[in-house]
Amino acid sequence: MRILTSTPDAKISAINHLLEISIGEYSEIAKDILENNDLQRKRVKTANKSYSLLKEDIKVGCVIPPIVLAFFPNDNNELSFDAGNILEKIATAGNDLLILDGLQRTYTILDLLKEIKEKPDLLSKVLALPLRVEVYTGISKVGVLYRMLTLNTGQSPMSTRHQVEILYSDYKEGFDNLTFITEAQDKVPSGDNEFKFNDILDGFISYLTGDYLPLDREDLVKIIKNLETLTKDDKSKDLFKQLITAYNKLRLKINLLATNWQYEDIGDIKRRAYGKNVNELFSKVQTIAGFGAAVSFIIESGLSKDIESINNLIDLIESNNIEDSLNQIIKHIDEIQINAKKIGNEQRMYFYYFFRCMFNESNEGFKNLDVSVQQANKFYKANMLG
Repeated sequence: MRILTSTPDAKISAINHLLEISIGEYSEIAKDILENNDLQRKRVKTANKSYSLLKEDIKVGCVIPPIVLAFFPNDNNELSFDAGNILEKIATAGNDLLILDGLQRTYTILDLLKEIKEKPDLLSKVLALPLRVEVYTGISKVGVLYRMLTLNTGQSPMSTRHQVEILYSDYKEGFDNLTFITEAQDKVPSGDNEFKFNDILDGFISYLTGDYLPLDREDLVKIIKNLETLTKDDKSKDLFKQLITAYNKLRLKINLLATNWQYEDIGDIKRRAYGKNVNELFSKVQTIAGFGAAVSFIIESGLSKDIESINNLIDLIESNNIEDSLNQIIKHIDEIQINAKKIGNEQRMYFYYFFRCMFNESNEGFKNLDVSVQQANKFYKANMLG
């Protein structure tokens, strides 16, 4: 195993190390990646036939396209590596590596080695064959997602939703006094600082895509375009953590302003109230997704520098009559429930406009919750008429 080059990747603020490694050496690393790493993608079953020819090519010494790996970024891994220890780390840290491109080639190599284990001459030849491997170090999670999508364009990769879920699964139990509830727990968030993990993921995906709608049909070009903007950010920033922390801070701020607000049903709505207190109002996926998409719009439009700047604005939010404004939100959402064709999507749209108004300094609702509520309803209705 030897390093051929170490090249900075300015796009994602990482280092790309090009290695020459034997198939035998790579197979030992790959076993750890595939067997010990729950974050690694699973095998595509339909790929077996299409890769059967590659086995025959490898036997005769075919040059395989480079396989691309990355050290999985988390709090336990360093973001930078010394040139002197990179080879040692690659050889011993297989379960900390992700295969960004070359998953099916990896399975094909391992399958072939099993098939020819009783043919010592052929096995020895194949194990000694050189293989080029690219390894990213110092890469952020958004950088991993960006590279996974760009490297697999034109293929049938797993969904962006699945990739985000994998990359951020280390947060599935929560962080910084926030608790995330998984589907397996089958419970409703209750009290402060509790959210469903899947709803949090939806909010982050809305931030990544700049779209409040659920990720049903993926517009890969659009997703990559948004990620291009996000990867310009400081690689040391954890965008997922920043976004959810800001969202929870906003919930706490509104709770503080509203003291003990409870929605009282006096017959002014026709359906079940969207939320009866601030925590219920802000624990819904429609609200979270609207926030994520709105923050993405504000940053991409150059109206705010980053999530941290938006986070700083939260302390400045004010309201002259927050109880009436929150009651008004419930009424607006009730109208959507009665008239909308796709209720959940249109609720997301409403909250998207609500948060856009609140954090856009060129809007009348900037830092003013009361005005933002009225503006959100106005923009929602105008959009539906258009």
